[in-house]
Amino acid sequence: MNRRNFIVSSIAVGGGLLLKFENSLGANADSEIGNFLRVSSNGDVIFHFVKHEMGQGVSTAMAQIISEELCADWSRVKIDLPLADMKKYNANFDTGGSCTIIYQWDLLRQAGAMARQMLIQAAAQQWNTTPENCYAENHMVINRQSSRKIGFGQLASAAAKLNPPKEVKLKTSKEYNIIGKRKKAILVPEIVTGSLQYGIDVKLPGMLYAQIERCPVFKGKLKSFDATNALKVEGVKQVFTTKPIAGLQTLTPYMPHDIREGVVVVADSFWAAKKGREALIIEWDEGVNGNLSTEDFEKLAQQRAMHRTDPTGYTGDENAVSNVDHVRKTLRAQYVFPHQLHSCMEPLNCTAHANPDGCEIWMGSQAPNLIVTELARNFQWKEENIKVHLFTSGGGFGRRYYPDMAFEAAYISKIAGNIPVKMMWTREDEHRCNLGHMFQHMEYQAALDKDGKLYAWYEKELRTYTWAARYHDPALPTMAYEIPNVRFDFEDLIADELVHSSAWRGVIIHGRAYAECFVDEIAADQKKDPYEFRLSMLSKDRDVHVGDGNFLSSKRMRNVLMLACSKAGWGKPMSAGRGMGICLYPYGGSYVCTVAEITVTNEKVKVDRVTVALDCGLVINPLGVENQVTGGIVWSLTALFHGGMPIKNGRVMHSNFHQNKLLRMDECPEMEVHFVETNDEKPGGVGEISSPMAVPAVLNAIYAATGKRIRKVPISLQDIIPG
Repeated sequence: MNRRNFIVSSIAVGGGLLLKFENSLGANADSEIGNFLRVSSNGDVIFHFVKHEMGQGVSTAMAQIISEELCADWSRVKIDLPLADMKKYNANFDTGGSCTIIYQWDLLRQAGAMARQMLIQAAAQQWNTTPENCYAENHMVINRQSSRKIGFGQLASAAAKLNPPKEVKLKTSKEYNIIGKRKKAILVPEIVTGSLQYGIDVKLPGMLYAQIERCPVFKGKLKSFDATNALKVEGVKQVFTTKPIAGLQTLTPYMPHDIREGVVVVADSFWAAKKGREALIIEWDEGVNGNLSTEDFEKLAQQRAMHRTDPTGYTGDENAVSNVDHVRKTLRAQYVFPHQLHSCMEPLNCTAHANPDGCEIWMGSQAPNLIVTELARNFQWKEENIKVHLFTSGGGFGRRYYPDMAFEAAYISKIAGNIPVKMMWTREDEHRCNLGHMFQHMEYQAALDKDGKLYAWYEKELRTYTWAARYHDPALPTMAYEIPNVRFDFEDLIADELVHSSAWRGVIIHGRAYAECFVDEIAADQKKDPYEFRLSMLSKDRDVHVGDGNFLSSKRMRNVLMLACSKAGWGKPMSAGRGMGICLYPYGGSYVCTVAEITVTNEKVKVDRVTVALDCGLVINPLGVENQVTGGIVWSLTALFHGGMPIKNGRVMHSNFHQNKLLRMDECPEMEVHFVETNDEKPGGVGEISSPMAVPAVLNAIYAATGKRIRKVPISLQDIIPG
């Protein structure tokens, strides 16, 4: 939606004020995007949440924005998950890229303010006065002259009959009572009591269950299968293949997804489907990937990294790093960020009920719009005949943006005879046959002039997932350091990857943030303090263009750097085996600096404390942001200590959480989150900003403590303390 959209009202079922957005073309326009906010006759405010809640708390933050302008009693605000009606909501469902609050800010404020003014107008008519003589406060409309009060619920039906005002008056930041306050996630009580439903909880009359035995090797083929024994398992109904829908799907250039060839077992219970699957006899054609392992792929990436390609973008002299007239010393380094598993707590699942003309889907999805488009494209169904029932999910981290689960489930339901079927992944499926976070190989080169100053920076990135087929515009490294000559080369490894790559919380920043390790390498070579060295390269007030229309503020970078180092006590004396490290990086219009403090002993590397300074503009819910940031740090430390997706003979070696470990509570450091004071009137993104930050910060701290450079995760104590 853009700012031209406005609200129209109607009488809700059972009475009350029901607001819905329409395009400015009018009430009969095809661009109506649906029921959004309801003030019930009992006084409850029902916020129809059309984004995806996967534990990040965005539903609470969005409810805070709309409740602020509505002047609602926060305890009376409830969240509802509506049907994902693409026409009604103008496909306004996708959740990713730390953009939800950024994009919804204006819309939600307008909605809340519009409802407030309509309630005030209804009260004014009842009291035979003017709206100017009334105001809203804490779920009441109050008469300024008589001090009479009337609740929102009592006014809702009358307000629904009014024409919406053409203009609304929004609050100023000084008037905020809910925005900026620490609010616990609204859905937590339902999560704790088990009343909140997830996709995996869906049960339908006559529903069957499906398990898929997928090819264990990416791009492998199904040669043959024997289902004789599987069909003997009690409860097994049907067995068939997924070959007709298998392969790489390019629904959009930025979100491709892969479906592996496999064999489906449909049964009357999950256990019967699982046992039937185990009884299958399958022969695979593994292809060339069946002979390859992680080491082979990393060697290929390293070889290709040594060759320069045309620059994706540059400033100054594109070949300055090799200019012998100016360069007196060159530093080089390679860093590798391997594939990672998403490790969602709720296994992937989807329930589908196909019919000859369309399909119903029940699942938690970050992008139900892609599900509708994908199913319509592949099954020749009309989009209006595809219904998606949305649920919260037990973790998404980017994986639930892809529509492959729905595609598989819809296909199974259709082939099984248009019956409702729940398709579920096991933990082993998720670990061995899943999409993985992209692999990144980073090549760095720095040129120092005769005065020892950083004269040129060269960076090459090789990546298995490009977010687009190729950058549409010139791009540079995402940093605001003042370096005379900067060049960035990019090359994709998609054709050679051993597992289909995907987005993971933080997306491309995990590998790119290694630049902060190379900054430390340059500082060490120059015998300069890492904090002072960074500060010296950040002008006090400079906007840096890094391509694709994006600008970085050196001032905001300086502010988070200084705040984080101040709060962390940077420069304090450190005993032997202890060290501190910095990572400074922007993401999603926000800026973050992380300082890690560690202790290295002969037994382990212990992260003692992580201090984070954040500039994300206006903070809607400080508690929610702190939870997001600390959760991202835990995610980053998991990659640091336990991550990776090792492949041998084309097969992922980790089968479950005993191998793909997550960070344990006794490994979690003390964490602090501090906000830079700002006059910014709008929020920035925070959902993914911290998840790439702890790795570079800890690696820099390890060097400070031991003098050892580690350039790949997960780390090994043997790499730090040989023998």
